[in-house]
Amino acid sequence: MIVDAPQLWATGLVLVTAPVLVAVHALMRGRRWGLPTAAFFHTVAWSFGLLNINTVLEVKTVFGVADVLAGAALLVAVWLGWFQVISVLNRGFSLQMMLELESQPQSRDDLAASYAGGRGLGWLLEKRVRGLEDLNLATRKNGDLHLGELQITESGRSLARWAALYKRLAGIGDGG
Repeated sequence: MIVDAPQLWATGLVLVTAPVLVAVHALMRGRRWGLPTAAFFHTVAWSFGLLNINTVLEVKTVFGVADVLAGAALLVAVWLGWFQVISVLNRGFSLQMMLELESQPQSRDDLAASYAGGRGLGWLLEKRVRGLEDLNLATRKNGDLHLGELQITESGRSLARWAALYKRLAGIGDGG
């Protein structure tokens, strides 16, 4: 006999459909809207499960507002957890250095040159600067990469002030 526990079904379906999030994100790798698209399809799969669970499992579950909200809260928590995992894997500078060192011991200069599959630390800096430009947080004079040529925009200045306040309130020191 299958137990009729609507909140358990609503939250459990989030975990059962989580592979949709991972699979769609893997298919969308490298695309700007990959993570939001994956979250959208995860939501669709979860919603489809909620709407069809009575037919598929032959139970008589009626979902109340609290049940759906509990499931939606877990859905968002799963997205945020996945986004954090991806962020650490994609942007974890120390983690990437460990991966480079694991393949073979290297000097500091060799490590800097081999970073990101041989693209080097210059590539990393350029990628970060382009990200700031794409978000209109900084602009570049003359299209040059030199840091002295970067200028913060008003949006960037506002974000920097908020970030500094947050770091101060959270007790986070310079560099991290």
